[in-house]
Amino acid sequence: MRKLSIIAIMVSLVFSSLAQTTDREYYLSTNLLSPVAGLNKNSAAANVLVPLFSNLEYGFTVSGGYFKNHHSLETRLTYGKSNEYNSIPQIQFGYNFFILDYFKHNESGWYIGGFARYWLYHNKYTQADLHNLTTNMSLGYIWKKNRFIYDLRLNQPLTIYSSSNIENTKSGFEMNTSPMPLFSPVLPFISINIGYRFNKKE
Repeated sequence: MRKLSIIAIMVSLVFSSLAQTTDREYYLSTNLLSPVAGLNKNSAAANVLVPLFSNLEYGFTVSGGYFKNHHSLETRLTYGKSNEYNSIPQIQFGYNFFILDYFKHNESGWYIGGFARYWLYHNKYTQADLHNLTTNMSLGYIWKKNRFIYDLRLNQPLTIYSSSNIENTKSGFEMNTSPMPLFSPVLPFISINIGYRFNKKE
């Protein structure tokens, strides 16, 4: 956790420096529910449902990016575990387009976009690694108040590519519109984020 805190501080300093020399509006944010998803819970229902409201992010999440005109770019870093046996580091890259603001210039916070996510499921006891690359669509709304941003986002999975170091397993690519296909063939997940703008536009 100390290393992650140092990385977060360094990223914050870099963003602060960039904010002084560009017309882009830089920000850092975090997922409010990813720490909860990374906790061991006694309820089986909570173990299933909480990750659906944490964007399937477990543990500590820091995201950063910028707004410019009707666009935003974002990177998300996550490190944590869903139980005592694993660790699940993740990195995501995405783009969002502010629809109504583009057409009406009304500063609406509605956006659509897409993200690519790499995540590794590592079992520390068996040393099994499962590598995954997924894509998803995003639909959300951002409120900007003073220097703070509040971001509510719906994420719809689309595709997944997986490979493993387990013997006699093959890599595979497929359409995947649900993280729990036995529960529902189409199942979006949610993220609730709060962030800080370094060079708020007046």
